[in-house]
Amino acid sequence: MIACTQPRRLAVQAVASRVAEEMDVKLGEEVGYTIRFEDITNEELTRVKFLTDGVLLREMMDDPLLSKYSVIMVDEAHERSLSTDILLGLLKKIQRRRPELHIIISSATIEAKSMAAFFNTSKRRRDQEQGPIREPAILSVEGRGFNVEIFYVDDPVSDYVRAVVSTVLSIHDQERTGDILVFLTGQDDIDAAIQLLTEEAQSSGKQGLVAVPLYSGLPRADQDLVFSPTPRGKRKVIFSTNIAETSLTLEGIVYVVDSGFSKQRFYNPISDIENLVVAPISKASARQRAGRAGRVRPGKCFRLYTEDYFASEMPVVGIPEIQRSNLVSCVIQLKALGIDNILGFDWPASPSPEAMIRALEILYSLGVLDDDAKLTSPTGFQVAEFPLDPLISKMILASCELGCTEEIITIAATLSIQSIWIPVRGVQKELDEAKLRFAAAEGDHVTFLNVYKGFIQSNKSSKWCHKNFVNYHAMRKVIEVREQLKRITQRLGIGLKSCEGDMQAVRKAITAGFFANASRLEPFSHNGMYKTVRTSQEVYIHPSSVLFRVNPKWIVYYSLVSTDRQYMRNVITVDPSWLTEAAPHFYQKQMHSSIPQ
Repeated sequence: MIACTQPRRLAVQAVASRVAEEMDVKLGEEVGYTIRFEDITNEELTRVKFLTDGVLLREMMDDPLLSKYSVIMVDEAHERSLSTDILLGLLKKIQRRRPELHIIISSATIEAKSMAAFFNTSKRRRDQEQGPIREPAILSVEGRGFNVEIFYVDDPVSDYVRAVVSTVLSIHDQERTGDILVFLTGQDDIDAAIQLLTEEAQSSGKQGLVAVPLYSGLPRADQDLVFSPTPRGKRKVIFSTNIAETSLTLEGIVYVVDSGFSKQRFYNPISDIENLVVAPISKASARQRAGRAGRVRPGKCFRLYTEDYFASEMPVVGIPEIQRSNLVSCVIQLKALGIDNILGFDWPASPSPEAMIRALEILYSLGVLDDDAKLTSPTGFQVAEFPLDPLISKMILASCELGCTEEIITIAATLSIQSIWIPVRGVQKELDEAKLRFAAAEGDHVTFLNVYKGFIQSNKSSKWCHKNFVNYHAMRKVIEVREQLKRITQRLGIGLKSCEGDMQAVRKAITAGFFANASRLEPFSHNGMYKTVRTSQEVYIHPSSVLFRVNPKWIVYYSLVSTDRQYMRNVITVDPSWLTEAAPHFYQKQMHSSIPQ
């Protein structure tokens, strides 16, 4: 087989569909794809398989040498995602054992010489009988792009969302036909820009603009609007995250508006906080964005930053994700593949030792690693079997002892989906009222159980979802993911039991996985300020949580998001004594001074 990896799930689906169409074959037969929790391939027929880097890594757990593939193509390698860097390091090791394996590293903007040097270092030790090492070749393939004219602003913009909308309206007024692609940072910016564009177009009497969003958590039906032909006499404006920088072919784009920013994940191992922050893009990303305008005819790119900034201040390439991420999932994957010397692993870019040590500490506290930093049996190997964050996997294992596996795999499936709620602009009050119908005093995780129960009782009705502002496609996906988790738990010999409404057992299971994310309400706090127990960081409950303004004393959160404050998403109330039960050596000193005597 030929494997071709992409960094994003949406890109995998789009490219696989395009290749199947161009080869005139049915998707899922000769050409197929695999993403997490979705396999559209045929064991006997599939010869060209598209998949995410992460899925290929998981395949190595069953087939360490990837023996069913003769060619592996790592596409969009310049993005340097966490999974891409791990994959490149492992492919280098595999090629020592399989010199006949063809590896293609593909990208429009990657530093080809440094990547070739990585695969050609003196660390390749060969026995003489294995034959000579072939030098990596650097090939340049001419694209079919048209010329793109670049425009810059004279002065830095103070509000890039407003500047984006203003630029779109100017293009619509002054430029000939052709669709517009706008790059923004995330869903919030995109929603705000679409609302502002709609208001501005209505007030100025401008017609013919069709605004559509594009981001990773978008329901499938809304994604299809992006790829559908633009109605006659209209101009489509696609507001996208950096998901549209590469791989996705958006027909009809002639104009690009580049805000110059994207959302990037940054992890601080000292404070143990991972933030999704708005950060400037690199020159490599800027060139990719501009290139989107030259696919169908000569195009124009409007950059909302100065030419001087681009030339002298903008970084050439972005920071590889492995140097700014929490490495817990990365470490357990390598351990499961039998790589014990993590610090000595041959990385394309070395991660920080602090982040690596922090990951080892968390995994040790979870009972996943032993005193020699090897996977424990059976817990460590079982956690590695799940295609999930190790904290969620440990939560599932703990639920077996507490007799609430049925409830916990429902929660795990829901946490794997970006959101089960429909974000509807202008009706926040109605959405909040809908959430209250399912709200549980224990917190968001139990609220998810109530939503799932209601969906099943409605016979999986789309009308029920619409009435309750629940995303129907997301709930269908929750059911699919839940079935896969159910199969994995059964394969591991974990019994499926229900706690029959005992939410204390559910909360204890969640605490067993997420004890490291505990926070305590500050005494006499009037603004709902919490402090993390481990590192005393100031954090607040996110406004989307059912516990917002309730402010219970002790909580455990699923993730943090950073805007003007550090916000905790998906929180649940806990008893502080459960934290020391779950990880006594992790919390003993901190808890002694925190728990009221």
